[in-house]
Amino acid sequence: MGESRTPEHATGSPRELAIQLLRILGLTGLEAELYLLLLERGPLSAPEISDFLARHRPQIHVALTRLSSKGYIEELGGRPKKYRAVDPRILLNMFTREFDTLAKKALEYMQSVSKPAPEERFGVWIIREPEVAKNRMAELFEQARVDALVMGDIKFIHFLSDKIERAVKRGVSVYVLSYSLGERGAKFLLEDLPFVKKLRVAISGDLVVVVDSQLGGVLKARPTLPMRHGFLLEERTLVDYLSHDFVNRWVGARVVVDDPLELPARFTFHRLALYEAKRLLMENRKLRLRATGYETDTGARVTVEGKVLDAVLELPAGYAHFKVDTGEGVVRVGGLDAIAEEVAGEYFELLEET
Repeated sequence: MGESRTPEHATGSPRELAIQLLRILGLTGLEAELYLLLLERGPLSAPEISDFLARHRPQIHVALTRLSSKGYIEELGGRPKKYRAVDPRILLNMFTREFDTLAKKALEYMQSVSKPAPEERFGVWIIREPEVAKNRMAELFEQARVDALVMGDIKFIHFLSDKIERAVKRGVSVYVLSYSLGERGAKFLLEDLPFVKKLRVAISGDLVVVVDSQLGGVLKARPTLPMRHGFLLEERTLVDYLSHDFVNRWVGARVVVDDPLELPARFTFHRLALYEAKRLLMENRKLRLRATGYETDTGARVTVEGKVLDAVLELPAGYAHFKVDTGEGVVRVGGLDAIAEEVAGEYFELLEET
C-alpha cells in the first residue's frame, strides 16, 4: 500500500492526486492507471486496455482479475469481454465504512495493550513529522486544568480552536499570542474564537503550546530552518523556558482582546500571575495571594497566604516575585526557579482582599 498523506502534503495534478488516493485504497500503480482509464474511456476490452497502457496482456489480465475481485470494475460477457469502472463514490463509501470498522477494532486493541504513562514525566520527545507534532500539541489541551499558553500563526490557532474552546469551558485560562495579524486576520480570529479572553499579536516565531506549567510542545515553523522537527517537552525546566519566553513576548505584544481578569484567578505560570497582579495593583485593587510551593532553604512543602504588597516583575533583570504580608511577616514568593526568595511557588491563586 502506498504512503498515506495528509491533504496539506498532497501535491501534483488532479490525476496524480487521484492515483495517490487509489493507492491509499490498496491499488497498485498499474491497477490505479487501469481504473482511471476505464473511467475516462468507458468500457474497454483487455486488448484495448493493453494498447492504451502499453503493457503486456498478462499484466493487464492480472490487474483486471484483482480489480474485479475487489469490486472496483464490472465485467460484460462476450468475445472479447468488456470492463467498466464502478462509480468512484461507491468505492470511497465502501472503503470509508470498512476503514471505520477496522480503525475502531484496531484502536480498541492498541489502547488495551498500550502501556500506561509513568507518574513522573521526563525528557524531550522528538516528532519528525510536522502534522503529527501539531496534533500531539493539540492533545495537550485535553490535560489542561488551570491555564494554557498558545503561540503561533493564524492557521495554527484556527487548528486548535475546538481544543481551546473546550478548555475554556472547563475553566482553563487560555492566553493566545498570534503572529502577523493585520486587521483582516484579527477580525478572522475574533469571529473564529469568540470565547478567547486574552489575545495579543507579536512578531513571528515558533508554534508553541504549554499547559499547567507541566507539559509543552514546540514546532519550528520558520521555513528558513533546514529541519521542522517537533518537540514534546515533559521536562519542567525546559517547559519553564517556554513559558518565560511567552511572557516576555506577551508583555510587549499588541492587545487585541483583553477581558478583565475575574477573581479569584488561578495560575501555574508564575510570571503571568505576577503580570496580571501588577496590572490590578496599578488599578488600586487590593489583592490576596494563596500560593503553594516549597521553602527554598529546606525544600519543605509550604502554603503561603496573605495580602499582596507588591508584584515585582522586572524581566530584563530577571526579578520576579510576590511580596506577601502573611500577618507574621513579609514573604517573597518566586517561581519554582526561585533562589533568593523564601518560597518557590508552583500554584498561585489571586483573590480580592476584603
